[in-house]
Amino acid sequence: MKHLIICGTGAFARELYWHAKESYGYGTEWDLKGYLDGHVPMSDSEYDKLQLPVLGVYSDYDPEEDDVFTCGIGSPDKRKEMIDTVSNNGGHFINVIHKTAIIQGSANLGIGIILCPYVSVNDSAVLSNYVLVNYMSTLGHDVRVNEYSCIMGHVDLCGFVHVGSNVYIGSGARVLPSGIIGDNAFVGAGSVVLKNVNNNTKVFGNPAKLTI
Repeated sequence: MKHLIICGTGAFARELYWHAKESYGYGTEWDLKGYLDGHVPMSDSEYDKLQLPVLGVYSDYDPEEDDVFTCGIGSPDKRKEMIDTVSNNGGHFINVIHKTAIIQGSANLGIGIILCPYVSVNDSAVLSNYVLVNYMSTLGHDVRVNEYSCIMGHVDLCGFVHVGSNVYIGSGARVLPSGIIGDNAFVGAGSVVLKNVNNNTKVFGNPAKLTI
């Protein structure tokens, strides 16, 4: 039996604990061991909400033989930093896929993926390593999402959308068919993307427009 460690101790890490208990592999392939803290400590009241012990700081943790990892961070930059650090220390990340997620057989998933409850990943969609897809989001046919990108809840990526690396797409956003979201882009909550979004830019609104 492997022992799953959640990287992060914030609000999404707390949610991920409950998602993991209802995900494929829990109780048969792995159980839950604890959390790894970031570099900025939280208040005591926030630590009291955690369901598992804090095992240390992610950058200092020495993985044990049966440890596996997932990342409970919803910010692409911080997510990448934490995953890369733990991986370089010898940690192995696994997919955490909730049993209510719908994954069509032609979809292709990398490693370190998180699919929260009621996510839908459709025909020929491709999710690269360490992608997070939050509650009730839909990835249409032929969608591609690159490494470390974070898709928040109730997002709709229509067919043939291409999302670059390290992208954040806020809750309730929609990207129309064949849209391209560049690397390191930020799409604000509730936005409707009618045109492509360039690398390293932030857009917000309906229709989504460049913001400072």
